[in-house]
Amino acid sequence: MKGLSGFNLPQHQEVISSFIYYIRLHIDNSGQEFEFSVAPELRIKNNNFNNGSFIPDIVIKKDGNTWNQPEIIIEVSRTRGYLTDIKKVKRAVKNIRSLKEGFIFNYETGEGCRISKPDFDEEDGESYSEILDFDLNECLR
Repeated sequence: MKGLSGFNLPQHQEVISSFIYYIRLHIDNSGQEFEFSVAPELRIKNNNFNNGSFIPDIVIKKDGNTWNQPEIIIEVSRTRGYLTDIKKVKRAVKNIRSLKEGFIFNYETGEGCRISKPDFDEEDGESYSEILDFDLNECLR
């Protein structure tokens, strides 16, 4: 069995874990526990990507939808791959009909941005998810 693509650095995995924990906590505390599901590093099938799929660090979907129909994706990045991850998320938001928000967080610098429909602009410093009604910076305590 092949391992996950990309880096499996401990700090990267810790940040992913924090995001999942605090997002789940918010979803549960806000009464949305039956509305959303959250998972790390799931393959999303889409013909607009190389090999017909891609694997974001975190996938959030509405219950009732498949994992190929995410509402939100999050990429946890570091400085070296930050600009590449922005391009990847922008491409995903443009090409996946169900995807409403994409976030990129650089854990080395603390910077991040949001890409959302319909304009696909990079909103530097924006970490508020309108879908979850939650500031994702809360995950990086």
